[in-house]
Amino acid sequence: MQKHPDIPDWVSPETCIRCKGARNLCGLGYCPILQKARDTFPKIEVKGKEMYGSSPPSIFVGRYGYPKVYAGPVLPPFVSKEVEVLGLSSKLYGMQLQEIIGKRSALYRTSSVYDVRHPKEKGGVLEATQLLAMAERPVDLEVKLSKEVKERPSLDFFHAPLGPRTDAEKARVTENPVVPRKVDYLVEDTDVKSTVALAELYRSGIEIDRMQNLLSAGLLGTASRRKMVPTRWSITAVDDTVGKRLMKDVRYFQEIGEYEVYENEYLGNHFLILLIPGEWGFEMMELWAKGAFWSSADAVLTDWEPFEGRKTYADNITGGYYAARLAVLEHLHKRRRSAKVLIYREIGPEYWAPLGVWVVRETVREAMKMEPERFSDMESALKAITGRVRNREWMRKSRIIMEIRVQRKITDYM
Repeated sequence: MQKHPDIPDWVSPETCIRCKGARNLCGLGYCPILQKARDTFPKIEVKGKEMYGSSPPSIFVGRYGYPKVYAGPVLPPFVSKEVEVLGLSSKLYGMQLQEIIGKRSALYRTSSVYDVRHPKEKGGVLEATQLLAMAERPVDLEVKLSKEVKERPSLDFFHAPLGPRTDAEKARVTENPVVPRKVDYLVEDTDVKSTVALAELYRSGIEIDRMQNLLSAGLLGTASRRKMVPTRWSITAVDDTVGKRLMKDVRYFQEIGEYEVYENEYLGNHFLILLIPGEWGFEMMELWAKGAFWSSADAVLTDWEPFEGRKTYADNITGGYYAARLAVLEHLHKRRRSAKVLIYREIGPEYWAPLGVWVVRETVREAMKMEPERFSDMESALKAITGRVRNREWMRKSRIIMEIRVQRKITDYM
């Protein structure tokens, strides 16, 4: 990918990758790279000002103008219970990139403006949004729009592609949603903190995507602290919260006895996961190869945490860090084992449009289901990884590898 002509010369490839179109690090106020990708998609039109369709179920809460944001139901202009696959990351995994964009682009973001702290009902839109957030299965609803839809789909690094946003004047759910008992109980209980509620939902088998909907809709937490949460923030909040809960156990499980290497590739995202005998620690490295979505030149970024965990946001890898960490913690928790974890991800030109951090979570989850290669020493494991990656010097930027090698040198003199 050539550098976009609208991006200032001082903006490095690393800056674009750290920003991912979300943080305005270039100062332009918009992302030229994302805009260029959006412009390649055809405009989508919905005739008339009424929409009747089946929501996966899914909702969307924006972040621009916070604390007053656009929020509302997400649905296609047709009725079909098969839309459920469009609302679950685990169902999207395995589809081709163009197929995902094509299908998800039919999901319209119908919305009204709300103050996240004190949302007030507007034509049933808020009620419909909250009912969808609680639902377990697709729900049919009617939405009255303020204008015809003539826009392009939305692309974002954090969430899966979505269709155009349009103003909703009224909304009505036309059937009784199926609500899991645990969801109903925790929504009604206004004395339970959101972190505790998310942990209980996870233990009950509620999908991560459904938990994100509940948090976004402002349906979790104690009464005085409940508020709507922008979708982009709720995605990382759920991954982080559930991950920290699993980490409390994993830290004190027995350490693994060998070096284990897991591998998986999906849509130009190549993952190599190294589990190292030792106390819990986590590091993620990303190489955005020249020609990948945000990268006009090879660029490597990394974030890490020690046994105690992070105290600040992983602002290099951003949301993908927490998604990958959750996937590995799930694996270790199931095995009742602990380890130091090093994830190396290479993103190639095949990943020509952002699909959301779910790609990271689901690809790593699938990797951890596979039989690993096992090694008796770290250098053999590192050599095996190095033979499969683009950047042969990748390990020089690893904090975990550096610390292990330094510790060994100190031990040699004792």
